[in-house]
Amino acid sequence: MKTESPQQPDSTAASIALLTKLFDRHYKDGAATLIRFQANLAAASLSFDVVANVRERVFSPQAGFPQGMPSFIYYHIHGTRFGSTKAPPSRAEDPAHAVSSDGIGLNMGCPIRLAHALDALFALRPEDRKEPLSQLKAPNNHFACVEELLWLTLWKQQTEMTRGGELVGRNDGQKGKDVDWFFFSAGVPIYLEVKYRPTDWMRVTDLGEQVIDEQFFGDIGSKFPRERSVLRICVGAISGFAEPITGFSDPDNSFFALCEKKLLSTPGLSAILYRSLLGPIYVCSLEQAVVAKLAGCVLFPESGEYPLSYPIVFNRALKEQRLENKKRAQLRERGLVIFAIVPTNRPTPAFTPQFPYRYRIAKRTARGEPEFEYVPPFLDE
Repeated sequence: MKTESPQQPDSTAASIALLTKLFDRHYKDGAATLIRFQANLAAASLSFDVVANVRERVFSPQAGFPQGMPSFIYYHIHGTRFGSTKAPPSRAEDPAHAVSSDGIGLNMGCPIRLAHALDALFALRPEDRKEPLSQLKAPNNHFACVEELLWLTLWKQQTEMTRGGELVGRNDGQKGKDVDWFFFSAGVPIYLEVKYRPTDWMRVTDLGEQVIDEQFFGDIGSKFPRERSVLRICVGAISGFAEPITGFSDPDNSFFALCEKKLLSTPGLSAILYRSLLGPIYVCSLEQAVVAKLAGCVLFPESGEYPLSYPIVFNRALKEQRLENKKRAQLRERGLVIFAIVPTNRPTPAFTPQFPYRYRIAKRTARGEPEFEYVPPFLDE
């Protein structure tokens, strides 16, 4: 049986060759951008070596993809708390399911996303770089910080970018928590608080069966004043994996029901913006004027700026375990949320190969990183 596995570069030259291939796909001047990326990496001085951990997974040709899908070029990080384990969860309700898979934003990173995030980081004032840079250096916070910085790249005519500072003091007179960012977009003053939900990957792999819960919105809005201000727009931005279901006939309305609940209980929160890693941006508010204003400020990435897809490698047996006796929640929604989808006001079309790409873990490195072998369709594992 012919198998394919990710290339495991054993030299800087091999890693740079993979990065060159990737950057040439997504930039008009890939060589110059790669040089800037390497310079930014050196300046960031991360606690792990991105270049040394660059890998490639090749996707074989199949119906609809005569040359195969574009390969997935990524960097692997040890110590993120996510990844496949030798001792999988034994029970369907075991919370270890949430951290049991390998994939983008879990223990694998996209160099293109990191390149954009580093460009955003070094465009900030030196004093505003300190906190996000410390988060980038920590393996367990790295991907969340990348997604936070990427939210800074999604605004038109952005000016006066700075850390958001304190808007709400503590009851004991001590300093309250700082809002992540403040800036003007097309003249609109915006305070932005960003959250990344890495466990949301299950909504993708379980095909919608894993509905979101209250923790998805968590403490979004807690750093904003309780009363709405006419002088600023306070926005909570969330990055996840699956897009909200917008069909009224589908029983999984958990996203909009919980979004509505959060907005109603947090008057100082003007809007919630949500984006999957590669999808459009959902602008949600209780006020149509706020939705229109923010939707006009959003600058969506150009076609080809990022890869077409990102994989999550999950255990099929564990998926079946999660879905056993799984009941989908029907949450009550009052229909008060108004939303727009930027840029096309439509969800992203489904992108599914005719035959799902299957892999087995052939072996692990000394540090536990899995090395995958491709399993052709119709063959037993």
